[in-house]
Amino acid sequence: MRFSIVIVSLNGRSRIAMPLDALAACTPRAAEVIVVDNGSHDGLSEFVAERYPWVKLVRAPRNLGFAGGNNLGIVNATGEVIVLLNDDTEPRVNWLAPIQEALTQDRTLGIVGCSLLYPGAEKIQHRGGVIHANGLTDHKEWNAEWKEDEDVPARIDAPYVTGAAMAIRRAVIDRVGMLDAGYWPIYFEEVDFCERAVRDHWGCAVVPRSIVIHHESQTTVRFSAKFLKTYHRNRVRFLLKNRRLRGWIAALRAEVRWFVQHRPWDQLWPCALAYAWAPVHVADVLRERWKGR
Repeated sequence: MRFSIVIVSLNGRSRIAMPLDALAACTPRAAEVIVVDNGSHDGLSEFVAERYPWVKLVRAPRNLGFAGGNNLGIVNATGEVIVLLNDDTEPRVNWLAPIQEALTQDRTLGIVGCSLLYPGAEKIQHRGGVIHANGLTDHKEWNAEWKEDEDVPARIDAPYVTGAAMAIRRAVIDRVGMLDAGYWPIYFEEVDFCERAVRDHWGCAVVPRSIVIHHESQTTVRFSAKFLKTYHRNRVRFLLKNRRLRGWIAALRAEVRWFVQHRPWDQLWPCALAYAWAPVHVADVLRERWKGR
């Protein structure tokens, strides 16, 4: 099974060595590793070209966002399995083997995620995602203790897996299309992609024995004003695109319950901006939906 690893980086010279050094030591090794320089101005391309000549370097003319950058990497990839990997990750030596085994055993399994661990490898960051009725997302087993010898299932099915480390059969891309670059510049593109794949009857799951350390949010501070504004706008876009009228009504009810029960007043203004964004862009989003993207 031929794997292509795609790493998109924007001004990531200071961190790109982390995944590339880890990948160089992995067994089995991927057939190719592609770094997409997503409009950097910190010398990223020159650094990669000089230090990692075995990497295929692709330069974007400007910042294409997470989805657009990964799409550029995908069109330059030759593998039958494309693995999207963040530039702030460290895959364990044997991380690809469980993915390959899972894809070989089940031909309907289209998307595979990993166990993402926080630095220090004592806490779980992600073992599959949860999508709530109002589009809010959570990571399964978030912050749970992790032990090297723990007994875990071979596979955990989930509605989505994080794009920080996500393997995709090329056959899935051929059927449902690329990542939707409308989720600008980041967040919800992988949720949307997994949703489309599942609707097309592909399986989506995490294989817990595939382990990747994730130094989270190197480019956007989690729960900052910028993060919340982007997250909620793209959450609303996801709901408009992927839910019908009954789902929109359920989302509205869930949104009210969320505010009443949890009182996330710091998120009220970002949410208000997202609600105001929706009627202006709903026609464009629905066109994307009708195109099947």
